[in-house]
Amino acid sequence: MEKSEKPWKWMVPVGCVVLLACGVCVAGIAIISVYQEEIVAALAPTLGDIISTPTPISQSQDQRDSLTYTLGDMQALIREKNGQPCEENPDFTCITLSMPLDQFDASNGKTVDVVFAVHQATGERQGMFFQAYPGGPGGEGISLAFIDRVDDRILESYDLVFFDQRGIGLSSPLACPSALAAYYGDPSEDDTEGEEGYDTPGEQEEITATTRTFVDDCVKEMGVSPEELQFYNTQQVAEDIDDFRAAVGDEKFYLYGVSYGTVVAQIYAAAYPESLAGLILDGTVDLTLTGDEGSFAQEKAFEKVLLATFEACNDDELCTEAFDGEDPLKVYDDLAASLAQTPQAYSFPLPDGTTSEHQMTFTKLESTAAYQMYSTGSRMLFLRALAAARQGDLIPLARLYYAQFKYDPASEVYLGDPSFSDIGYYFVHCADDSYFSGTPEERLARIFEEGQASNGTIPRLDGNIYTGLVCALWPSSSDSEVRAEPFVAEGIPTFVLNATLDPATPFEEGKAVYERLADGYHLYVEGGPHSIYGYEEECPDEYIADFLISGKLPSQRETQCSWDEPVMWSYISPMPADAGQLGDLLLTFYQVDLETILLPEHFYNSEKSKDIAATCPYGGNLSFILEDKDETFTFNQCEFSEGLVLTGTANINVVTWNRDYTFDITGLKSGSLHYVYDAENGSITLQGTYDGEEIDLAW
Repeated sequence: MEKSEKPWKWMVPVGCVVLLACGVCVAGIAIISVYQEEIVAALAPTLGDIISTPTPISQSQDQRDSLTYTLGDMQALIREKNGQPCEENPDFTCITLSMPLDQFDASNGKTVDVVFAVHQATGERQGMFFQAYPGGPGGEGISLAFIDRVDDRILESYDLVFFDQRGIGLSSPLACPSALAAYYGDPSEDDTEGEEGYDTPGEQEEITATTRTFVDDCVKEMGVSPEELQFYNTQQVAEDIDDFRAAVGDEKFYLYGVSYGTVVAQIYAAAYPESLAGLILDGTVDLTLTGDEGSFAQEKAFEKVLLATFEACNDDELCTEAFDGEDPLKVYDDLAASLAQTPQAYSFPLPDGTTSEHQMTFTKLESTAAYQMYSTGSRMLFLRALAAARQGDLIPLARLYYAQFKYDPASEVYLGDPSFSDIGYYFVHCADDSYFSGTPEERLARIFEEGQASNGTIPRLDGNIYTGLVCALWPSSSDSEVRAEPFVAEGIPTFVLNATLDPATPFEEGKAVYERLADGYHLYVEGGPHSIYGYEEECPDEYIADFLISGKLPSQRETQCSWDEPVMWSYISPMPADAGQLGDLLLTFYQVDLETILLPEHFYNSEKSKDIAATCPYGGNLSFILEDKDETFTFNQCEFSEGLVLTGTANINVVTWNRDYTFDITGLKSGSLHYVYDAENGSITLQGTYDGEEIDLAW
C-alpha cells in the first residue's frame, strides 16, 4: 500500500456500501452504475449464451389480501411544494422539504433542505414504493433514479420515490473538493518502505499527519461547524424519510434499501415499524457489526469473489484461450508480486494523440481488481485486462482504474464522481460507525496494529481496516464501540435479497439479518453481484412485484434464484490486434459494436450532457455524449484492430437499445458501411460498399 495514496477501499464510487466509498453503484449500484445495468440488458439479446433468458420461478400459491391503509395525496404535496421536473432526471418530479437540522431537538431552529424525486403512479394509486437507493454512503439517489427496471405493474400502482439524503446531491450538499484532491494524492507513487501497508513508524506518522490535515482542511472548506456534522448521520436521514411520509399523508408505505440503503431502511424500520407495509433489503449490511468487524468480513468476501472469478475463467473456453491455458490466479499473483517489488512504467494514450507517462503499482492493480468484483460484467472485463497484462499490455488495466476511480489519465489528478459524494461517505459513515474505542490516538494505534496483523492472512485485496483512519479523527465519530441491536422487524414482512458472491455486503451478513427476522424471506443467488434486484431476472423481481401488487408471499422462507452465468459474463474475446486476421464482415462490425459499448470509459459512465473522449485501442479516438435517453458517438480514425480505421457516427437509444452506426473505412481496405442493430428482434443489418463490393448482409 502506498505511503500517500489512500487505500482503494476509501475511494470506490456509487453502488458500494458501508465500508466502501465509490457506478454502479448501482449502484450499482455501484456501484455498478444504473447505466452499466442498462448495458447488461442491451447486450443480452445479442450475446445469446452470455446472458440468457432466466428460468421462470415457481410461483407461490400462498395468497393473502393486500394490506389496506390510509392513503394521502401525493399530487397535493407536489402542488404545494411547486414540484418541477428534476433537472438531472426528467422522468421524475422534484420537490424540496425543509427539515430540522437536528430532528431530535426542536429548539435547535436550524434547517436543511432535502429533495425528493417522485414518479407518480400511472394508474390508480395504491401507495408509495420508496427507494433508499444510494450506495456508499455518499451516492446520490436522484441523478441515478430509474423507472425502466421496475415492473410496469408497480409503476401503475405506486408512486416511485427516490431522494438525495441531507448533505448530498441536491439536498444542501457539503463538499471539500480541494481537500479531497490533496488527500487522494498521486496514485502512481509506490510503497518503498517495508512491506505492504502502513507497516513502518515513518509511514504511520506520515499518514496520520496527512489524514489529520485532510480532516481539518475539509471541515473548514465545507463551511460547517464540527459540532453540526453529527446531524448528518443515518438516524437523522430516517427521520427525514418519515417527515416526507407524513407530508404525503400515507399511513404506510413500502421501503426498498440497497447496499448502504439497507442501513437507512433498517434504522427507519426500527424507529417506525407501524409505518411500513413491507421492507426489501438488497445487499444487506449487518448493523450488529462494528466498523472493524465489517471491514475484515469484506476482505474475506472480496478474496472469495476474486478466486471464484478465476475459477469461472478456467471453465470458460474463450477465457482459457486468452490465458493460453495458464491459470489466471497464477497470472494475477505473479503480476502482483512483481509490481510489489518494482512498479512498471506505461505510456497511456490520450485522445489528442499524445501520451502520458505513469506507472502501474501494486495498489493500482489491487484497487482495480477489487472494484471489478462488484458485478458479473465487470469481472469479465477485469479478466480481459489481466490477459492483456500477461502479454505486457498494461493499458486495459489502466483504463479500468481511471474509469472507475475518476482520475484524469493525463495528469492523474483526482476528478471526483459527479453522482457520488466522497465526503458524504465520511460524514455519514464516521458518524454512524466505529473502529475500536478510546481516544483518537488509541484508535489509530489499533487500526495500524490490526491492519498489519491481517496483512498477508488474506493474500489478496486486504487493507479495508485503513478506512477507519479518517473516522478516528473525524469530529462526529464515536469514541466508544457502536453496535446496533439485532434487527427483528416485528410485524413487517421483510425480504432479504442476497448473493453468495457479493463482495461488498458479504452473503453471511444478509443471512444473519434474515435469520433474526420475525417475518423474513430470503431470496438469494448462488454467485451473483452486489445486489440482485432490477437485473430483469424473474427471481427476485417477480417475487417483489407480486408482493407489492397482490400481497403474495413466497411459499417457502428461503428461495435460491437460478441465474444464467451467475459468476461472470461468458468471456468476450477482444478483436484481433491485426485487422488482417478479421473474418466474417458482419461479425466484425458486431464486434465493433460490442467493443464500443464495453470500452471502460463508456461502460462505467453515467454522466449526462458531457462530451467524453477516449482513445481507441490501436489508434484514433471516439467521443460520446448521453442526453436523456439517447447517446451519440463520433469516431475519428478509430482502430479496434490495427488496420481497420473507422470514421463516422453512431446513435444508441438507451431505452430501446437500438443501435445505428455509419462508418467511412480506410486502412487495409476501404468502404462506407451502415450497421443497424434492432433490439426488438435481435437482428443486425450491414449495408454499403467495402473493398469495391456492394454489401447487403443480415443476421
